[in-house]
Amino acid sequence: MFFLVLLPPIIYESGYNLHKGNFFQNIGSILIFSIIGTTISALVIGGGVYLLGLADVAYKLDFTESFAFGSLISAVDPVATLAIFHALDVDPVLNMLVFGESILNDAVSIVLATTILESGSPGMVSLTTGQLVLHGIQRFFLVFFCSAAIGVLLDGTIPMVHLLKYVDLRKNPSLEFGMMLVFVYAPYGLAEGIHLSGIMAILFNGVVMSHYTHFNLSSVTQITMQQTLRTISLIAETSVFAYLGLAIFSYRLIIKPSLIIWSIEVQDGKIQMTDLTNQWYQAIRAPIDESENEDSEINGV
Repeated sequence: MFFLVLLPPIIYESGYNLHKGNFFQNIGSILIFSIIGTTISALVIGGGVYLLGLADVAYKLDFTESFAFGSLISAVDPVATLAIFHALDVDPVLNMLVFGESILNDAVSIVLATTILESGSPGMVSLTTGQLVLHGIQRFFLVFFCSAAIGVLLDGTIPMVHLLKYVDLRKNPSLEFGMMLVFVYAPYGLAEGIHLSGIMAILFNGVVMSHYTHFNLSSVTQITMQQTLRTISLIAETSVFAYLGLAIFSYRLIIKPSLIIWSIEVQDGKIQMTDLTNQWYQAIRAPIDESENEDSEINGV
């Protein structure tokens, strides 16, 4: 439900109302964070899971499974982050860096996980490490450009322009708005169906539609489209937070009254920063005072 119902409107609304200048001005930093950052995160998480499994601290997974898990878990969803950033009205550059990285790391995660899982197949065993890396790079560009192409080609610009030549849909805003909604969800479903990145497809679809298709619509449909997308996105974000909050009740809770009592006791006995500073200074002075005492005893003072 999350990936099919709640996530697409949030991502599409972000792309439709995206500040294109900030996005493309920071595209270099976004690519560095999304590619290099996600790769480092996948290696650290995968290596940690594998080593903890060998030490019998965590569930034991083999080498391939550990790094495949690390690759998948490294792709963070931007839902909660975007909602909080919009509420706090943070710096536009910071918002764009986090948003862009969280969108593009989806493609990186798919490529890493697919490459790692395919490395154990009979056709990939004979490849060297360099060849596997090259295969992963090729796979990344394939997912990236194909997902973007699906979003651009299914943005509805060409069909709407040709349709408006023969049918004046501006006199019927309801039909015009309905056709727009069809073109909104189509690239996401197609990209996910052929194992590409639906998030990237719907993001580029929103960017292109806001730049071209939006101005071919009637003024009524333009306003309806923007307000409807914002409303649906807000409802989806609220549903996500409500789902996360209610998820705690799906587990069997263990109530510890002593934990509550100790929490109150610790709160009452809070140590101030001044006390910590004095303790730190006293710990530094202790060896000096001890040395002075020993020196005084030696000199007979």
